[in-house]
Amino acid sequence: MVSALDSTRMVSAQYALKNLRNSQDESQDPQSSSVASILSSYGLDSSSASLLSNQALSGLLDTLSSQSDTTEETDATGDRADITSASFMSMLKQQLQEAAAAEGESGKAHDLLAALEAGTLTISDPTQGVSVVAWDVDDPDEADTESKAGKAIDVSGWSEFLNAHLERGSDGTFVKENGSYVDQTTDSNAFFGLVGSNYYYLSWPQAAAK
Repeated sequence: MVSALDSTRMVSAQYALKNLRNSQDESQDPQSSSVASILSSYGLDSSSASLLSNQALSGLLDTLSSQSDTTEETDATGDRADITSASFMSMLKQQLQEAAAAEGESGKAHDLLAALEAGTLTISDPTQGVSVVAWDVDDPDEADTESKAGKAIDVSGWSEFLNAHLERGSDGTFVKENGSYVDQTTDSNAFFGLVGSNYYYLSWPQAAAK
C-alpha cells in the first residue's frame, strides 16, 4: 500500500525526472536545488550520487518513483547484470578506477576500490535477491574465476531495503559517519549508487579505530 507521503514523493520525482530528461543535452549541476530536494525526500543526499550524470540521476528517480509495487519493480529488472559474474566485477573495477582518478588522491571511490582489491567489498541487489563478495579480476589467483556463488537475500524494493539497513536522522535523511552511510545490520560502511546502468548497495568494513 502506498501512503500519501509516498504518493507525493512519486509525483515530485516524476516532475524532477521530466525536467532532467528535458535538459539531458545541457550541462547541469547534479547538486542543483531541485535534484537535491528530491534525493533528500528519499533520505539520500546529492553527495551520495557522486559523479552521477543526468542520465544516472534520471535512472535513480525512475527507480524511486516506481516503488509502489515490489513485484513490478522486480519484474522490471530482468535485464540487470549478473553481479556474481567476472564481467560485472570487471565493469565495477573500471568504474571505480575512473571515479578514483576524478576524485584525486582520496575519496569514496578510493575506499571502495581498496575494499574491492582487499576482497572485503560486498555487492547487494535486493531486487534480484542476491549479494556477493566482490573480487579483483586482475588478481592472478582469480584469473580463471568466471563467477562465484552469491548469497540469497530477501527480495524487496529499494525503499524497504534501505530503510532496513540504514538509520534515518531527525531530518529524515540517512545518517552518515565519516562521510559514509553505516549498515545497521553489520556495522559496515555502506554506499548506494550506480554501477553500469543499474543501482546496487555496496558495503565494506569500517576502518579500525586508532
